[in-house]
Amino acid sequence: MYKRRRMLRNRKLREILPINKMFPNIITLLSLFSGMAQVKFALVHKWEAGVACVLVSALLDASDGRLARLLNSCSRFGAELDSLADFAAFGVAPAISVYLFSLHELGRIGWIVAVLFAVCMSLRLARFNTKDIEHIKTPLSGMFFTGVPAPAGAILAELPIILFNAFENSIFLNEKLGAVVILITGLLCVSTIPTPSIKKAHLKRGQFVPFLLIVSLAVAVAFVYTWKALSVLVVIYLISIIFCCRKAKRILRDDQNSIDTPQTHEY
Repeated sequence: MYKRRRMLRNRKLREILPINKMFPNIITLLSLFSGMAQVKFALVHKWEAGVACVLVSALLDASDGRLARLLNSCSRFGAELDSLADFAAFGVAPAISVYLFSLHELGRIGWIVAVLFAVCMSLRLARFNTKDIEHIKTPLSGMFFTGVPAPAGAILAELPIILFNAFENSIFLNEKLGAVVILITGLLCVSTIPTPSIKKAHLKRGQFVPFLLIVSLAVAVAFVYTWKALSVLVVIYLISIIFCCRKAKRILRDDQNSIDTPQTHEY
């Protein structure tokens, strides 16, 4: 029995894996490296570069899963690696960055607040993995995210840094404001409220060109007024959560009504 197991293990080690199957995992590691670079920049108080690293990590995180499905290289290993990388890039790195930015003024309480955010992010990722493994479906599955996703949560946690760079107002350096923002963000991450998802977003054929023009204009404005544009996008995202909650409530009510309505059959 031992020899048979050893032979099977050696056979697996000799299996040939195509290089292109490794690309999604490489992108995941790049996302991790970018997230950890934020800690490095935070230690030297380069807040702009730190926020940029989070944005890069978010873009990489959005692409690795799609690339894995495109290359047909989805695996349990890749999923676990992605989750661990997300925790470091979107949980630990933003917590340390916000702590060094303002929360350190609160002393031990500030450190506790930063740790609570990291805990909330780990709970969110664990819940996401559990639903993925157990294939838990609800009437809202695919239409909305449950709670604020990890990349958006990291950006929301750093809202005081973004606003400070956009408006250069010392009020955003206030440690109490930073504590409130990061605590609310952590709660939003572990909450069950529906948040925007673009997985099933679609456009009509006639809306394609206007959409490209709007996106091009937004990109041009973002290059000129980077921090103000990012602040506006964060505000728009927060407002969109309100509309998602209303739409989700309507969908659940209609679904419940369809269940409660007795079915009539004509013969």
